[in-house]
Amino acid sequence: MTVEVIVDEPIQILVRTLPSGKIAPTSFVWRDQTRYVNDVGRQWEERIEGKSIRAFLVKAVNGDTYEIRWDPAGDAWSLHRAWLQNMV
Repeated sequence: MTVEVIVDEPIQILVRTLPSGKIAPTSFVWRDQTRYVNDVGRQWEERIEGKSIRAFLVKAVNGDTYEIRWDPAGDAWSLHRAWLQNMV
């Protein structure tokens, strides 16, 4: 069973810059555990509190899905929400 969790916590992230100039998340650290990105899905921009935020929907190698956000003005990354498969 998959459970959606609202997180809104800062994360540390590694990204790859593609030849087109776009960025693709490759892994991130959340709650002292590294999550490796298997697939980058939908990407979109939002305006939140007057800031332009870039959002990414990514799937980790363990099957969990995450919505991560990047604030380019502050170069800050956060995990907004997660769809976790094996919550105990």
